[in-house]
Amino acid sequence: MKNKSVFLVVFFLFIYCCKKTEKQTTIKGNIPNLPDGTVYLFKDYPGNRIDSTKSKNGIFTLTHQWENNEPVYIGIDHIDKNGVNRFFSFTTKAKYKGIPGWGTSVFLSDSNIIMNGDLNYNTYIGITFPDDKKPVIGPPLITGRQTEAYYNIDGDLFENINQNTFKIVKEKLGTYPDSYYLLYKIGENKNSFSAQQLEDFLKLFKGEITQSDTYKKLYAYNQKRFNEKKISVPLLENDKGARTKIIDPKYKKHLIIFWASWCGPCREEIPLLKKMYPLYNNETEFISISIDNDKLAWQKALKQENMTWKQLFVGDTGMDHEALQIHFKLNQAIPYTILIDDNMKILSSSTGLSNEENLKKLINK
Repeated sequence: MKNKSVFLVVFFLFIYCCKKTEKQTTIKGNIPNLPDGTVYLFKDYPGNRIDSTKSKNGIFTLTHQWENNEPVYIGIDHIDKNGVNRFFSFTTKAKYKGIPGWGTSVFLSDSNIIMNGDLNYNTYIGITFPDDKKPVIGPPLITGRQTEAYYNIDGDLFENINQNTFKIVKEKLGTYPDSYYLLYKIGENKNSFSAQQLEDFLKLFKGEITQSDTYKKLYAYNQKRFNEKKISVPLLENDKGARTKIIDPKYKKHLIIFWASWCGPCREEIPLLKKMYPLYNNETEFISISIDNDKLAWQKALKQENMTWKQLFVGDTGMDHEALQIHFKLNQAIPYTILIDDNMKILSSSTGLSNEENLKKLINK
């Protein structure tokens, strides 16, 4: 009998602990001009639907359970009984390119999100949508701390990162030291800041966020950056399946393009690289390094694109990828193009789709 009682106590403690750590988001809407239909919850981007609920007379409640306690980006869209899809955006309290009230389709998965008020039907000058697609601006949101931080940070803060960016991010961390949005954006752009700057950021985070996996991984990564010279540049697999050095010492300069088969701008840039290659290949080595997570997709893309310069594969995870991130200041955005010398010193770099003029300037540095 005693053993049975102990078992019951342990069982109920287990249930209590599970409920205590379980995270969920409840979205409540009272939108008078929203037709009856279905509200869909998406994660990260529209179309990636993960849950749904019915709306009646503009009223709906949607509760979703999360396996991970770290906030994620979520949003909603709606399909009425006539099949008309209303895709929502929401107005923030911050700026983009100096214009106040920039809009976004997502918010963060706070515990409670409340939407009260009418929809405004968005109009895009010069853009015509099909009759069954309607962009709408949702009512002002009542949210938790995570979305509040996101909606009060300028949308272009992490574009064209410079010393002023460092200053503003520190100020924002002073106001929102528990912001996962700031943690995620700093992580996405970690190599655009020095190791010391990144350490300064990490010291400003407070509370439970410092125990998160994302925080711990970023902290561990940054500690390695302080010892960059001790991290060797790895050999990478080439298109023949052999491990080889990244650069050929017979060249004085090396143009490295980080890309992936799934990256539209990367594929769009290849014809320009083909045009530039015969003009510069006698003095500058061209090297494309794929960060595909699927080697077969990379190999298929190589056959389709028929690039005649050095082709290497590193993947998007692992120690080799991390070493290249540290040595070549590789962030998440691609295409990422760098010009390096024989000592692997970065002479110039650019992120995003290059045009002919900019690529020539980069190579001629």
